[in-house]
Amino acid sequence: MHLLVSLWLTAAAVQSDTVVVQLPEVVVTGVRVPEPALRVPAAISIVDRSRFDATRGMSLKDALGSVPGVLAQSRSGGQDVRVTIRGYGARGNGERSNSGVTRGIRILTDGIPITEPDGRTAYDLVDLGATDRIEVSRSNASALYGNASGGVINLRTNLDFASSWLEARQQTGAWGFHREQALTGFAVGGGRGVLSLDNTTFDGWRDHSLSTATRAHVRFATPLDPGTRLGLLLDAVSDLNRFSGPLTEEQLRSAPRQANASFVQRDDRRRNRVGRVAVTLDRRVEDSQDLSFNLFVEPKALQRSERGRFRDFDRIHLGGGGVYQLRSHLTPALESRTSLGGDDAFQDGAVRFYSLTASGGRGTALVANKREAANAAGGFLQEELIWNERWSARAALRYDNLWYIAQDFTDPSLDATRRFTHLTPKGLVAYGTDAYTVYASLGGGVEAPAFNEIDPPPDLPPTAFNPFLEPMRSTTWELGAKGRAGLPGRLGGLRYDAALYWIDVSNDLVPQEGGVYFLTAGRTRRKGAELGLDWLAGERLLVSATGTISENSYLEYRNELGDYAGRRVAGLPRIAFNTMARYVTASGLSGEVSVEHLGCYYADDANTARAGAWTLLNGSIGYSRTIGPHVVRAFVAGNNLTDERYVASVFINGLSGQFYEPGLPRNGSAGLTLRWR
Repeated sequence: MHLLVSLWLTAAAVQSDTVVVQLPEVVVTGVRVPEPALRVPAAISIVDRSRFDATRGMSLKDALGSVPGVLAQSRSGGQDVRVTIRGYGARGNGERSNSGVTRGIRILTDGIPITEPDGRTAYDLVDLGATDRIEVSRSNASALYGNASGGVINLRTNLDFASSWLEARQQTGAWGFHREQALTGFAVGGGRGVLSLDNTTFDGWRDHSLSTATRAHVRFATPLDPGTRLGLLLDAVSDLNRFSGPLTEEQLRSAPRQANASFVQRDDRRRNRVGRVAVTLDRRVEDSQDLSFNLFVEPKALQRSERGRFRDFDRIHLGGGGVYQLRSHLTPALESRTSLGGDDAFQDGAVRFYSLTASGGRGTALVANKREAANAAGGFLQEELIWNERWSARAALRYDNLWYIAQDFTDPSLDATRRFTHLTPKGLVAYGTDAYTVYASLGGGVEAPAFNEIDPPPDLPPTAFNPFLEPMRSTTWELGAKGRAGLPGRLGGLRYDAALYWIDVSNDLVPQEGGVYFLTAGRTRRKGAELGLDWLAGERLLVSATGTISENSYLEYRNELGDYAGRRVAGLPRIAFNTMARYVTASGLSGEVSVEHLGCYYADDANTARAGAWTLLNGSIGYSRTIGPHVVRAFVAGNNLTDERYVASVFINGLSGQFYEPGLPRNGSAGLTLRWR
């Protein structure tokens, strides 16, 4: 575990995008091949645990709120969150607006994907309580990861500790929030492991917004020989999330705590039970070759009440992948790095839709009984040339083959399959030293429609798949610079990360007839500037600022409601920024204050409904004390201290004017951690 005080008191420390870290030792894996973070020629942010340790840790919003280019919006303050990276993941329509899941962004935990083959990601296995560091690749990574990789979020566990330890955490807060967690770091010979058990409950500040989760995680890695490392990952989670749904503008103004009446009547909720087992193997062959493999299996039992149906899903998600890297010197000044990799993920299972009872339970009428399966397979080749240890050029090419299968056990005439294939290239040049890196890249992206977006138009002959859908394709231009610099005298050091991007998307999904079906008939342009600055003034004061300015517009967009070419993309603000100052005293007392601002944005494609801009003030006080080999940490935090009324998230193209999800009013939380070593 990374302790706040130990990070801050490291005299040689410099800064990442969001926290003080020792950059020369930080190696990221969100780009498939491990590399030092500073030398990666792409927009990479690292969020250390100290950045979100004094929060409730309910969702990714608590950790990613200050990452430039990333929009993380909490839905009613619980586990569910709306995440977009440079506009990827923003699409939705009415009640299909990604409640409980995200699209277009690949999420991993310790390198193992939780994103499903069709590109959707549920948050069941996302647990900040067991996370020590988060790596966020803000650049499109489709050339390495394939489908739905407009950004990559990798939650990491620290297994690099000298001796065993035991930790107990207790957190509490407003509206019935509490979390009990026990963790232990254990040693078995030369191996190291972490076991985490926790139970989290949040009654919710809005009606019908209960969120509960019970989780168990195990991470273990052991050397088999000096060049080989075997890893084991075990996960189990059982959670329940009730959804409040969107409100109209009048409801938002008059009674924001109320829930959408339809969501309450149907008792809209998700009850998920998920397990996972994964094995990894890393081997270094001398100093010139690296091999990395992983295999995983993830059984799921999912129950949902959504859109007037009770839905039962029994699924098995399994897959694996491997990467081989060869390093060689062509001349004394010219180095070659060749990376070759591939992966495959398959998900299969039964889907049964039932009628709803008057109280939102499962009815007796079986409405649908079918099988949904998807397989995503792909391989990539990347070649990098480095000369004089400073200049570098990379070229990557990936081939993806996505195969969707649908079987209807009630009406076999609807059985169908659909295959999407795509070649995705990427190229870049960079110049870097130990203090900074500048880069320019041009790359492609691909995203196939998700399973709940493939329904055919109603006037076609009966079939399971819309024959008019194609993969969404994107082209990204990016310029960036990142590095660190010492300031004169006692002013400390500065860490910076700046990026400009221009993204053109073709075959964008356009909802038809209120989302009854979709057509890949749109074109979108997204362009923006991102900046992250961290100033470490001496050894105790950190001041951080991040900001994003973007312009997101439809170039082509037409459906039965009108022609929206030239309108702004719904759900994406033009401006967002976050500033934070934190001071740690020699006695272990710390204080932090932050301001986060989000500009206004539209909630519908027609640009007739708007969520207003807001600015929130947050603060926390912490204390850490070492007593012999043991550590005591405590915090008290307050959010939205000025009690501002604001829109936390929206349902894109909501029905009957129901767009808005109100944000939490003034609220507080506190936590106590005891650690024995």
